[in-house]
Amino acid sequence: MLESRNKISTRQAVILFIAAQASPVIRIMPRHASEIVGRAGWVAPLFSVLPFICLVYVMQLIFKKHINSGLGELYIKVFGKFIGRAVLAFCSIWFMILMGLYLRYFAERFLSSILPNTTPTFFYITMLIAVYYAVRGGIVNFARTVEFLYYLFVIVFISLFLFNLPNVQEINLLPVTRYDIIPMTKTIKSLFGVWCYFSLLFFFGDRLNDKEHISRIGLQTILFITITCIMLLIQTIGVYGHTVIARIPLPYFESIKSISLLETIDRIESLALALWVFIDFTVISLFLYLTVSVIKNLFSLSEVKYFISPVVLFAYIFAFYLGNNRLELEQFTDHIGLQVNIIVCFVMPVILLAVGKIRKII
Repeated sequence: MLESRNKISTRQAVILFIAAQASPVIRIMPRHASEIVGRAGWVAPLFSVLPFICLVYVMQLIFKKHINSGLGELYIKVFGKFIGRAVLAFCSIWFMILMGLYLRYFAERFLSSILPNTTPTFFYITMLIAVYYAVRGGIVNFARTVEFLYYLFVIVFISLFLFNLPNVQEINLLPVTRYDIIPMTKTIKSLFGVWCYFSLLFFFGDRLNDKEHISRIGLQTILFITITCIMLLIQTIGVYGHTVIARIPLPYFESIKSISLLETIDRIESLALALWVFIDFTVISLFLYLTVSVIKNLFSLSEVKYFISPVVLFAYIFAFYLGNNRLELEQFTDHIGLQVNIIVCFVMPVILLAVGKIRKII
């Protein structure tokens, strides 16, 4: 009973994933869908569903016999100590880089929207302090906090979508023809490069209950995030058109500015920005927890809280040196980040499953 209290449910872990993936999806997908597909870009999320379904079933098969294990443990068990630890070392470095990347994006969002004259160091330190104490409190407290705020985020996201519907113009979304199918397939990398974060939840799989329900909860998650992603694209492309959305840095934020309630209440974009802070906090905290979880497996440690401070420091340093401006950050994301994400979060688990089956460990 006491052991169960120190764990979270798979449903709570999935809520962490949904909240964490929202930040990069909101930032990346409107721009990529507009550039690659055009006005039919709002249908593009449907093409990323198939690889996501494959990923869900891969994770279900991996943990069918190892219900109390984590992904890090299985890498070492299946690949052996040398290769397994090399894989975990690469993952830990990549997670720290992603943590610094999302920290930098968090600061850039404020600098380019409402606080242009503020030093980025202020945003780095403020966010990292919040993230540090959230992760030190443990996965149970962190998951419960995110779960509570997540429901508020969903309510506000849906409300903003409904308020913005009158501004959506049909000419910006239609027609959708068969000639759009090939361009839509090219957006799979952009979206699945974020959705594949689903597999990362299982790096702390030893802290998850009811992993036997991975496939059911995973399919429900696919349905939900596909619908919300389509809502996001309708709200952005439909308001300004794909040619404009492809050129502005914060499409979702700009679309929120077009909302006016009862012709008297406007400029409610501050509410959207506050919610964006929440999902940035979630994704940065998640990668901090992932990093220390991988370090725990890498060095076979029983306690890793003393590694939180060094990881936070590395993320702070990475945030400064990942790029000189927002354009360089986007190029890093487009040409390196998404590809490495797919390798770490999808290709490597598939290889793990294949080798595990050959060695009859999985």
